[in-house]
Amino acid sequence: MHIAINGMFWGEPRVGSGQYLRGLLDGLRHVAPGLRLTLITPDAGGVPVPAAIGHVPARLPALPAGLAKVWFEQVAVPRLARNAGADLLHVPYFAPPWHSTVPCVTTILDVIPLRFAAYRRSLRVRAYLRLVAAAAPRVRRVIAISEASRRDILLTLRLPAGCVSTTLLAAAPHYHPIADAAAQLARSHGIERPFIYYVGGYDQRKSVDTLIAAFAQGRRSGAHDLDLVLAGGPPGRGGGLFAPLDDLIAASGVARHIRRVAVSDAENALFYSAATICAYPSRYEGFGLPPLEALACGAACLVSDAASLREVVGDAALIAPAGDVAAWAAALARLAGDAALRVDLGRRGRQRAAQFDYRRTAQQTLAIYQELRCAS
Repeated sequence: MHIAINGMFWGEPRVGSGQYLRGLLDGLRHVAPGLRLTLITPDAGGVPVPAAIGHVPARLPALPAGLAKVWFEQVAVPRLARNAGADLLHVPYFAPPWHSTVPCVTTILDVIPLRFAAYRRSLRVRAYLRLVAAAAPRVRRVIAISEASRRDILLTLRLPAGCVSTTLLAAAPHYHPIADAAAQLARSHGIERPFIYYVGGYDQRKSVDTLIAAFAQGRRSGAHDLDLVLAGGPPGRGGGLFAPLDDLIAASGVARHIRRVAVSDAENALFYSAATICAYPSRYEGFGLPPLEALACGAACLVSDAASLREVVGDAALIAPAGDVAAWAAALARLAGDAALRVDLGRRGRQRAAQFDYRRTAQQTLAIYQELRCAS
């Protein structure tokens, strides 16, 4: 069987779509070494493709970036999949082609732009979303990455239940406990005090304002003596979609205990491993990779009760209501003051993370390919 795959995000390993694409391809190569895979990318350069995977680069026309992306997804990918003789085309993010002579599978990681108006303010974005939403019912199968996301996909896109399957994500193999992580961070970043760690973006839905307010409340009251480390930061000063991070920090009253740090993908496991608490207050996720990565590193985690996060962490993390500052302050104080609880959550977290594996994801995805191949 020959599967062509849209590789738009192959060169972006830090975004969710890129992580999923890489994990799935690696898993498929292990569980089905005889499966022929062809990755179609929007250029010939960039990140190298493994020799075991076929690579077909598309030459993009001289169009503005947004239109070039649409041309790649709607014209180049289905055409090149047909020319390659593929049996199936897999689009591993929410961009199914309106027309493809090759039967198509698409993975929808989430329907955030359809659920939250802040993501579709421009006419261009609204037009694009109408196109891909209208194309979704035309594919042979939609794959969701959590049961919570599957429910929202069915509700939002009004698809028949039998057309949407679920395969879960997994943390990358380099996420594991690092024994000397604290010492390494002291040397590389000068971080010498115990800290709460947040990584995961600064869209308003991420509810970082709740985390900062809860942290500040506990710091001022003496409920804990931790610092707060925020990975990266939003572009600009907000603009409606992103949290005004600098303003939130300045208004907290404890700004000297909050630090923004540029964290590379290679360093992320160090921060998870060294943190006293890893916090993830998001109001909505399609899955929630950062909490799973933190669990894999043995971190004591606090997450919100929103969307898929309960499904990801199970009983291996503390859970607080999304947006409830008082509840988050109490949960942070509880975790900060109970070392035994943190050790227990770290143990349970590693066990929980081990249940998520891209080889299992690949096996489930392969079963979908085989079912559709037989049906056609």
